[in-house]
Amino acid sequence: MILKTERLSLRLLRSTDAAALFAILGDAEAMKFWDRPAIARATTAAEIVASQLAAMEDGHFLYWTVWRDGDAIGSVDLSALDFTHRRGEIGFLFRRDQWGHGYGREALDALIAHAFGHLKLERLEARVHAANLPAKRLLRLLGFAPEGRLSGFVLRDGARHDVDVFGLLNTSKTKNGA
Repeated sequence: MILKTERLSLRLLRSTDAAALFAILGDAEAMKFWDRPAIARATTAAEIVASQLAAMEDGHFLYWTVWRDGDAIGSVDLSALDFTHRRGEIGFLFRRDQWGHGYGREALDALIAHAFGHLKLERLEARVHAANLPAKRLLRLLGFAPEGRLSGFVLRDGARHDVDVFGLLNTSKTKNGA
């Protein structure tokens, strides 16, 4: 399945994407706010991609590689998909040289449309390291609202890090039972 935008193609993850994704996963600055540090070996990228492909088999995880003019510039995902409660979690990671060009917003707009349209989800959530101001700014631009903080949620490099939770409801479909 390919999701298309004006400038991008989001293609479901393939094992052959590992080499291109290593450029992101191996960049310490790009991985600064990720739950794991940058990786040092291309074989580790292949292992991560293999793990993601295995996770996709049950339908509760979907990973896309983001392409621009034949160049893999990032990845986006829908995880923790719960079709009973019509919710899921989004994630995104882009190559550093692609930051600041609007590709994250464009890719996530397509992902959100797919989640609320084709998948019929009614709620999306994103968890972001509290210090990741650019990601939080992007989520707000996409309509996500801050919902709270998970103190010490991530243990990375021997230190605990807070994570902020953002949520987005598909208000055209959702009836609040509260």
